[in-house]
Amino acid sequence: MSIKNQPQPAEPHKQAAKKGVTAELSAEALHNLAGWFDVLIQMDLAQKVRNEIRSKEDGRRDANQDSGQTK
Repeated sequence: MSIKNQPQPAEPHKQAAKKGVTAELSAEALHNLAGWFDVLIQMDLAQKVRNEIRSKEDGRRDANQDSGQTK
């Protein structure tokens, strides 16, 4: 199979890597990417806090139901 007939990667960064071109991000793109990851991390931490609070509330609710049933 000749080089022309070989399937090319669909993603531009893979095409660039195959050709030996270094993919570089502009300062703005890097800033946007860092901000995006910051938002994801904040959302993840908030979800963990909500889950922990919900878990503690469920534990208290179960303890209250158990103590109410034994009386």
